[in-house]
Amino acid sequence: MERKMDFRKGITLIEVMVTVATIGILTSLAIPSLSHLRASNTMATSLNLFLSQLQLARSTAVTREHHITLCPASSPTACGDDTTSWAGGYLIFEDSNKNGEPDADEEIVSHTDQGLQGIRIRSSRYRSRISFLPQGRSWFSNATIHFCHPQYPDLNRKIIVSNNGRIRKENDSGTTCTP
Repeated sequence: MERKMDFRKGITLIEVMVTVATIGILTSLAIPSLSHLRASNTMATSLNLFLSQLQLARSTAVTREHHITLCPASSPTACGDDTTSWAGGYLIFEDSNKNGEPDADEEIVSHTDQGLQGIRIRSSRYRSRISFLPQGRSWFSNATIHFCHPQYPDLNRKIIVSNNGRIRKENDSGTTCTP
């Protein structure tokens, strides 16, 4: 009698367990990096959105030859009461009477709802509004807007608006942001 050898193809339980353990270890190493990458992308989005709104306000002031103001918004038509927190969104409006508040006869140029969770945006003390003159210059004095991530302080950034209207962004990782 001849016996035929039966070779079955497959994998053993030990091979499956080693594969699952390896995948688990690699995943546990990758998740913190992905979390930091996501936070970095959220910070960049928030910073670039604010920067574009500042540039819109300045170019609108020059183009229309009017006083244009950017303020933290409490609604699509009103500036917020918490004057240094910009995390809830911002409002750009034509401020013909220069009172820092949108009035019924003043046009709303843009309303942006920030909508990004976890990023704190605070302006420098006494700078609850950023206004641009028809020449493109900033009204009053320099303004610094701090963008803070509570989990990753190395991602903190700031935008600085100078008196001549120049807008620049810088690293702000040395700053600890208070709520």
